[in-house]
Amino acid sequence: MAAIYSIFMVTARVTTPILLAATGGIYSDKAGLPNIALDAMMILGAFMAVYGSFFYGNAGVGVGYAAMAGLAIGLLYGLICVYLKGDNTVVGIAFNLIGWGLTTFLLPVIYGTTGSFVSELIVSLKKITVPLLHTLPIIGGIFKNQTAITYFSWVFVGITYLILYKTKPGMMIRACGENPQAAETVGYHVKRTRLICSGITGVMCAVAGAHLSLGLMTLFSEKMTAGKGFIALAAVTYAKAEPKKVLFISLLFGFSNALSNQLQLLQLPPDLILMVPYIFVVVFVVADPMFVAFQLKKRKMIEIRQSGGGR
Repeated sequence: MAAIYSIFMVTARVTTPILLAATGGIYSDKAGLPNIALDAMMILGAFMAVYGSFFYGNAGVGVGYAAMAGLAIGLLYGLICVYLKGDNTVVGIAFNLIGWGLTTFLLPVIYGTTGSFVSELIVSLKKITVPLLHTLPIIGGIFKNQTAITYFSWVFVGITYLILYKTKPGMMIRACGENPQAAETVGYHVKRTRLICSGITGVMCAVAGAHLSLGLMTLFSEKMTAGKGFIALAAVTYAKAEPKKVLFISLLFGFSNALSNQLQLLQLPPDLILMVPYIFVVVFVVADPMFVAFQLKKRKMIEIRQSGGGR
């Protein structure tokens, strides 16, 4: 029971950066501006979070610095792709390369070190335990020793769903992505909407990066995102930018990561343990279409029987 409790606690932690970045990516995707620069926004957010925390001695300031950096990058990405007609794939690749290269370059310039930067002056995000809820059996670990960003990531999924499907601004965002010509006809500002959504994506990805450097760890290292931005992108793409599916896919990868951590106690080969999260994802990608096809086939059989019975 303790092991399961621990797995759920770790799942919530490692899911956070993927879930937050993927949920932020939903806005750009729904607005018709797919963003493959999520990893760049995350790594720069992680870097700026450490910068703010180190020089100001406050983790909140670090998160604020990360959010501002993410907003700037998101707006720049939107400006280039929307107003300057840049190809989003090419621009996204360029942003990712710049993000990795710029943080590697600035590390020795600002901190006088290479590879990684660790200091006692870096203030980490406080861990919060929710009273009563953390005592729940099995799932109580979700509410124990988590950062505020973790709790926010869960709430933000719900907020995103409500905005997109229950509000007029959400309808406008979806209209700009599904039929921009019709949206322009009824008076929606497609370019402005896409630019704003790109800014939201940048902020959320950068805050996800802040969770990496100040929540999961208290340091910055080169390429510390380890492809999490691309995993978030895959979650958005495969889920067709649907908040519920994005949540499920993010949780699946987070759970598989937590499980791999527990498997290390069994003295299994390290390479095999590192494969576990990706095995989960591959199995899901293969099994999900088969399940959908089975459901469609079952539905058709029911319709055939009902039409036959009606005769």
